[in-house]
Amino acid sequence: MKVYAIAICAFFAFAGQLGMAADEEQPAVSEDEFMRLEVCQVCHEKQYDAIRSTAHWMTGDSRTPVSVHQCASCHGNLEEHVENEGQGASGGMKAYGKASTMTPPEQNAVCVGCHKEASLLHWQGSGHDASDVGCVGCHRVHEEDKVRSRETESQVCFACHADLRAQANKPYGHPLREEKMSCSDCHDAHGGVGESGLKAFSINETCYACHAEKRGPFLWEHAPASENCVLCHSAHGSIHRGMLSRRQPQLCQSCHETTAMANNPLGPHGRHSRLALSYRQPGAPDSGPEGLPPARGISRLVMGEACSNCHNQVHGSNHPAGAYLMR
Repeated sequence: MKVYAIAICAFFAFAGQLGMAADEEQPAVSEDEFMRLEVCQVCHEKQYDAIRSTAHWMTGDSRTPVSVHQCASCHGNLEEHVENEGQGASGGMKAYGKASTMTPPEQNAVCVGCHKEASLLHWQGSGHDASDVGCVGCHRVHEEDKVRSRETESQVCFACHADLRAQANKPYGHPLREEKMSCSDCHDAHGGVGESGLKAFSINETCYACHAEKRGPFLWEHAPASENCVLCHSAHGSIHRGMLSRRQPQLCQSCHETTAMANNPLGPHGRHSRLALSYRQPGAPDSGPEGLPPARGISRLVMGEACSNCHNQVHGSNHPAGAYLMR
């Protein structure tokens, strides 16, 4: 037994000497090469508490900042920043936001260095990129990132797009205020394949993603509906029912001019203008154009002066007799 004990002790002693020799041969990594988290945490406890629950701080993923050089992964050389106790120039430290000396493209380059996913392929040349909008202009790393939540995303967008906030607060619009929809359902802030950063190639394709029943094809098509939805609708909100850009019949008559003419050259079709535009009390004689036979009262077909009371298939019809989009 003593012989075995001596042999075991000798083996471990020899192994220890080999390990020490190996340590001496490999250059030791300086602890000061990158400032460790413990140094930053002394002053930035709030920022640490916020980031440690985010994807940036997933220790199980070797690609995340915490697994590379922790805070220095994004902020670079922190030595001078620490020596100056956060005051004055910070040497090689990279700061972000409005107070940063880095330009938005320089700030973005740090983010894009890691974020190479397919959703960012259209960033170069996108509207936000062309306007020098930085990633930190919308995203937050050391606090709640509201743009990544459907409930708060629109608040971030409206901070710059105040005109769209006003439209979204109109009586008729998409359910943004009800938090059933977000801006990114239609737009891609990092650049889309369509105009205005739309995710689809056209406005109509974007609308059809939800309003599939309007897609067609139809036997009888309504030209503006198949061309561009926003010819009639205001996509971000309207004071008119159905998000129409104007109320009926003025919207319809912006194209169908003859129905609004008092002396309609189409003869009997002049009744359209008399019924839709004449102002009279129910039961009183119609005050239509001179020379045409009077009609009594307001037609039951134009209550509310809406063309769609008769032409209710305004997006198109598949009925054999639907040439006038009435069925």
